[in-house]
Amino acid sequence: MKKLLLVVLFCATSLLLVPLFSASQEAGAEPVSTIAGTATSPGPLSTGELIYVPVYSRIYYEDSRSTLDLATTLAIHNINSDRTITLTKVDYYNTAGKLVRKYLEKPVVLNPMEATTMLVEKSDNTGGLAANFVVEWQAKGEVNSPIVEAVMINASHNLGVSLTSVGKVVRPLTSR
Repeated sequence: MKKLLLVVLFCATSLLLVPLFSASQEAGAEPVSTIAGTATSPGPLSTGELIYVPVYSRIYYEDSRSTLDLATTLAIHNINSDRTITLTKVDYYNTAGKLVRKYLEKPVVLNPMEATTMLVEKSDNTGGLAANFVVEWQAKGEVNSPIVEAVMINASHNLGVSLTSVGKVVRPLTSR
């Protein structure tokens, strides 16, 4: 009986999603985002933004005394095929909101379709349980915002744990 119910639920869900997917594929239609990780319409153009990215240098498991350390890779992708963007700040903050590390000594230009990464090693737990990055970027003229994501992972002792986090625009920047 449980198997039959699962099959019915699967079929009903599939029937609901097919028209939604088909409608987004019509000529000229904007992609539809219904599930995390699917294509979305590009946002408004910008000349710069301040972006917040939550990250986790360790996570709890089993109980509040047991934590697992994670390595964190912050990735910043310039998604513009014909325009550069300039990273002006990539700062790492701990759980208490205190600055731990500045990753840029000077502005870094990302060429069209270029990406860069920053690493917080698994052994570095200065960020605490709920750390974050703040990324600031600017461009000469309006461009698409970069994609800013973090990947956190621990793959030791026959255990594999990974999670991702996407940056959120805190505010647009005014031209300097």
